[in-house]
Amino acid sequence: MPSKVPNYNALSSLLDRLAIENIKLSFFENALEHDELDEATAADYRQRVAAQNTMIEVLKNDTVDLMREAFAAGHYDYVAEGRTFK
Repeated sequence: MPSKVPNYNALSSLLDRLAIENIKLSFFENALEHDELDEATAADYRQRVAAQNTMIEVLKNDTVDLMREAFAAGHYDYVAEGRTFK
């Protein structure tokens, strides 16, 4: 299993992005359900909901694939990131 890079393809990065994309999805779904939107905005938000659902599905699949790969390999390697500031 190749080493993973923080803030790029590490498990923590995938989980963080998955959380962020779900928050964005909830914003659009909440607005569609509770806000008085004009038709153009509602149509735009419906498209954004569809795009968010696609993004979330890809992230979920990538996360599961990474976890399966780590379990199969018996280890998980990542590149340690040095901090610029203390």
